[in-house]
Amino acid sequence: MNQRKHLTLIAAGSAFLASLPLTNVFENYTWAIRSFLVVAVMCGVGLLVRSLRAPSWAPSAAMALSGLLALTWLYRSHEEYLGIVPSPGTIVHFGQLLRTASEEMSEYATPVGDREGFLFLATLGVAAVALLVDLFAVVVRRPALAGLPMLAIYSVPVTVDTDSTSWFPFVLGALGFLWLLVTDNVDRVRRFGRRFTGDGRDVDLWEPSPLAAAGQRLGALSVVAAVLLPLIPFAMPAGLLDSLGGGAGGGSGAGIGNGKNGKSVSMFALLSGQLNRNKSVEMVKVTDLDDTQPFYLRFNVLEDLSAKGFSARPISGGAPVGNGFGKPEWGPSVKSATHTARVEVTNELAINYLPIYTWPTKIDKVSNNWAFDPKTAVVYSNKETTAKKSYNVTYTRPEISPDDLRAAAPVDTSSPQLKDLATAPANPVVKSKVEELIKGKTTEYDKVKAIFDFFSPDNGFTYDTSTGADTSGTKIADFLNNKRGYCAQYAAAFGWLLREAKIPARVAFGFARGGSPAGTKAMMLTNFNLHAWTEVYFPGYGWLPFDATPSTAIGGSVQTSYMPAAETANGNDDPNRRGSQPLPSGSAAAGDPGLTGHENPGNTGGGDINTKLSLSQRVGNFAASAPGIALMAAVLLLLLLALPGFARARTRRRRLTFAAAGPGTPVGVPVGDGPQMTVLPEDDRSALVARDNAHRAWDELLDTMTDYRVTIDEAETPRATVDRLVRKERLRDKAESGARLLSTVEEHARYARSPLSARELRTALSSVESAFAANATRKVRLIARFLPPSVLRRWRTNAGIRSSALTLSIGRGWDSLMRTLSVRRMVARRSGR
Repeated sequence: MNQRKHLTLIAAGSAFLASLPLTNVFENYTWAIRSFLVVAVMCGVGLLVRSLRAPSWAPSAAMALSGLLALTWLYRSHEEYLGIVPSPGTIVHFGQLLRTASEEMSEYATPVGDREGFLFLATLGVAAVALLVDLFAVVVRRPALAGLPMLAIYSVPVTVDTDSTSWFPFVLGALGFLWLLVTDNVDRVRRFGRRFTGDGRDVDLWEPSPLAAAGQRLGALSVVAAVLLPLIPFAMPAGLLDSLGGGAGGGSGAGIGNGKNGKSVSMFALLSGQLNRNKSVEMVKVTDLDDTQPFYLRFNVLEDLSAKGFSARPISGGAPVGNGFGKPEWGPSVKSATHTARVEVTNELAINYLPIYTWPTKIDKVSNNWAFDPKTAVVYSNKETTAKKSYNVTYTRPEISPDDLRAAAPVDTSSPQLKDLATAPANPVVKSKVEELIKGKTTEYDKVKAIFDFFSPDNGFTYDTSTGADTSGTKIADFLNNKRGYCAQYAAAFGWLLREAKIPARVAFGFARGGSPAGTKAMMLTNFNLHAWTEVYFPGYGWLPFDATPSTAIGGSVQTSYMPAAETANGNDDPNRRGSQPLPSGSAAAGDPGLTGHENPGNTGGGDINTKLSLSQRVGNFAASAPGIALMAAVLLLLLLALPGFARARTRRRRLTFAAAGPGTPVGVPVGDGPQMTVLPEDDRSALVARDNAHRAWDELLDTMTDYRVTIDEAETPRATVDRLVRKERLRDKAESGARLLSTVEEHARYARSPLSARELRTALSSVESAFAANATRKVRLIARFLPPSVLRRWRTNAGIRSSALTLSIGRGWDSLMRTLSVRRMVARRSGR
């Protein structure tokens, strides 16, 4: 393997190693499999083109084209030509994937799942880095510049994730860059000739010199120092080590990361990602709870509503928790009870909002870095996260009846505090549905109940966590029509419809009730207990929770005294979420009771949905899976390997389809004692055909010699070539007669006034090829059949000719342009006027 081929492999491997830190960004390894396939295809094409001795720019162009084809195959729009050649629809599809990834960047927390937009962006980025690394390292021969694109993708994880990340992929990426530098420098040193040590001792070609060995040791020490230096307390600012150990990534990597005031990560996307995980992760433990019917543990609320859905407002103001919490809005006539609970947050929940029961009256064992905002009833901090926090909460819970809410005063939508919370963006689907539902309803409570009852499974609504995190106007309209979604869609749609009805509403986030480990009174809350619901404002009672999600789909669902949870009339709604069954105290599995271990938290509906898929859908699903992609990659590789053999068979078939030398039997006399040949008249038109047949047969013989590695001497005459074949290749009997026939016909076609016409050219060629095959090894026979050197040589020659012609034409055009724009010529013209 020559130097450039060797560097091509090293460049591809280094580029892929540099991308490995992306494992901290993605939850699964789908991105790595697809990126590896694209880089492998590009590397293989680069090696193939460089083996053809193509110009320096050709391998990069071929790699870029092969990368585009690989991306087209992996991310199909189903509008491609032949399933792999991109079409205008493919480019539009790529643009949509990039736009989707751009929109979701601000919504999804790391690690993210297999979102198609993110996967395409990662694969495209790795392919671009691989192309640039190959360009800098192999073409430009400046491997140090290859560190720039490698650094760009290398730094992505620490840019998008403020929590600690695994160090091991970063070490692999650094080693990949050192590997590239060392390989290039070793190749440069080898071209100097013999190497010597300082004392004059000769160093073998493959033995590292003392200088190279010292460089390798320095590189290894640099990597170790770069990894260990941040762990030294005095080397980094205070608090960094705390963030390394206290971030969401500090545990199993399945937790929720930081989000300042909810603006950096969409709560809907966060909720969707956690509910669709394959593993249950304990996030909160509630103990010493004296409330027999507690509502949900709440930590955040979204109040802004636009055409893109609900979003959080930056929380400001409020007072430290040590200063008290004020009084709730319900009056003294409302019955309420005071309860206490101890909350312990694990390292897997690292957010800036404290999970509490509302309305809190006291929170012990937290610092005054935490403040309480009475408008949203949220406890937040800009300096700390909830990771590993333990605290006691004292709260009051009111007892309110439906009649109390029916008698509540009308909402004053002109109030500055409620004005923005009772309006909704224009949406014809939402508007028509609200007008239909609240028709004839006079009180705010009756309107709320009418809209609430609409989301009952009796109306066809189904719980489904696979519908995604989008709650924009278009998606809400789809949800109202398709009636399939998870708690985020239920909460957002319910709140949107209420605001369309001029009723203040917002979306709250927290945990539904969880299960208890056997023999304990503790309540464990996992990522599968994360939940969203709607809060509605009633004058004199404040913000009250309403959960429109069907109770049978939510484990630990709570029915309030003023509104029962939405459920089916027959109680037979299929739960599509882990832990969806009610969780009695003392259940066997904390946070995940009643599970056999075979449930899929991302199930999209009924259990027999796979049996309803059509054959084309099954084929499409298999093609998009990792085994399907691997199978298609193997088939594509086999087709590429078989291409030279197909080209050789086509050329041979075209050559052996000899044209008839003339009508009827040729006129002439026998020549020699061998196979029957006839001399054609000089002026006969069939002479032209006979010459062409002779030349094609001789070309086929030369290609056959090339395929079986038989030496060709272009200075020899056909007769000398055949004599050498008979002597060195030991041609006997039919093979010898056939070879002499081919040489005689070719000689007459070249030198004689009248060519010969022979009917046995095909048989002669077959006899000679059989003799070559009998004398060759098995390896040579296989290569001659599947990777014939004659085809590769012809491709290489044609590529060189075409590239030279293209280079020459570009050079001529450039010279012509320079002459046209030459200042000297312009001055000469003006002076001559």
